[in-house]
Amino acid sequence: MTDLQTNRYDMHRAVLGVLDTHADAWTAVPAMQDLRDRLADLIAQTRSAAQAQTRTSEGATAVKADLRDAVADRSWRLAQAVAAWARANDRPDVVAAVTLSAREFAALRDAALADYSEVVVAEARLHLPTPEADPTTGLGAYGVTAAFVDALDALDDEFAAELSNPREAIVARSGATRAIAVATRQAQALLRSEMDPTVAFLAPDAPAFAADYRNARTIIDRGRGPGDPGPDDPETP
Repeated sequence: MTDLQTNRYDMHRAVLGVLDTHADAWTAVPAMQDLRDRLADLIAQTRSAAQAQTRTSEGATAVKADLRDAVADRSWRLAQAVAAWARANDRPDVVAAVTLSAREFAALRDAALADYSEVVVAEARLHLPTPEADPTTGLGAYGVTAAFVDALDALDDEFAAELSNPREAIVARSGATRAIAVATRQAQALLRSEMDPTVAFLAPDAPAFAADYRNARTIIDRGRGPGDPGPDDPETP
């Protein structure tokens, strides 16, 4: 949510609170119950969309971070074993393919890490003992098993997919963002065009309710975000 949307959402909730507190002032006016229920529904829609927006964004980031950590840990460990085997067996080509300094490895971006992991997996598969061979030969002598390599391969595929296919998360966030904007606009329109005039009619008979309503309708600015009105474009409650 933008700061402007948050400010309006807080105002909508404050108005709903006033309506519920002063329900005795308007219970004889059936239209007010309908307006109150519609406002409550729009507030619930805004809250639900905002929660979805936050969950989607944070969830996608957390999944990618967890996958990166797992791929980084396993690919680094496997690369050390492959390099050790290659040095012992005079295979400088393999050493060159899998060796990075700790600084270089830490600096790898996500896509580069996924590519590096694939290289390490490919080299490891070439030098694992065959099923019929002694499991302590080749990379088996360094504790590397086919299961370990398979697990890294699967993690790497999942990580690469997360990097190349963020569309679902983007679509979900976009949908939630649109839902917030729509619900906020509808709540604003309901207040301005229907509830404000109705409360104005009731004001002479319920001055305390009208005063609290007017106070609740004042937007408290909690900061501005991109796209919010600037100093020359004041907010209209």
